[in-house]
Amino acid sequence: MNLWNFLIRVKEFVLAVSLLASAVSLVGAQPSSCTFVLGFAMLHNAIPDIVGGCVGNETHNPVNGDGLQVTANGLLVWRKADNVMAFTNGYQSWVNGPFGIQMRLDSQRFSWEPNPNNLAITPPPVAGDRCHTAGLSLSLKDEEPGAGNVVGTFLFTNQLDVNCTFFGFPGAQMLDADGNPLPTNVLRDGGQFTNQGPPQTVNVPAHGAAQFSIHWEQVPVNNETTCPASSSLGVTPPDEYFPLIMPITIRACGGGRLDMAPVVPVQGG
Repeated sequence: MNLWNFLIRVKEFVLAVSLLASAVSLVGAQPSSCTFVLGFAMLHNAIPDIVGGCVGNETHNPVNGDGLQVTANGLLVWRKADNVMAFTNGYQSWVNGPFGIQMRLDSQRFSWEPNPNNLAITPPPVAGDRCHTAGLSLSLKDEEPGAGNVVGTFLFTNQLDVNCTFFGFPGAQMLDADGNPLPTNVLRDGGQFTNQGPPQTVNVPAHGAAQFSIHWEQVPVNNETTCPASSSLGVTPPDEYFPLIMPITIRACGGGRLDMAPVVPVQGG
């Protein structure tokens, strides 16, 4: 081999080493592989062009437990409080709820969604319609303790500029400090409310309120050694899909038994 050929071979070798080093560097700079799983996979597969590919795997918000996953086009979110999944591009959201996947602005809420920030509701509320979760707030009116039991009276307040109506019984779920469900057994028209009578239509004016009552025993029954004790309570308005949540300590014995009265007009002051 003459000197000229030798130099060419050396140059080719140096170039090959340089290209290999660059390739290794590029591979190391790429993000690790990621996948969509469970509910996020379902939502992605339903609207793949809107969601885009994954950028990282699912993570969880340590404060509220929400699931989060960044995608090429935005963010997938699982809301622990109501078990709803959505995708947002920062302006619009595609929400997978009781009516399938629906699109709204991030500055709006559907009537069936919890709406603690009183965002605009879409479609706009109609006067005389059923009172929906998004147009309501929940509060405690008063508690009447007895011998080992309590009756709590709660208010649904209409946040809307139009009237709405209730008919029937709320649902309820006791929650621990992390928002996880505790044993809860709701008895509609049970116990102390057995003779209260059937539910009636209650008309609630704009920014008015209606009330309902819950009774619970605080003394263990049968072989109970402990009774479920809540940090908060989720209450679902009649015929609605998702609850309003408020902080309250309820120690409900009898396996978390809550006797529930129907919604009625506000009584007294």
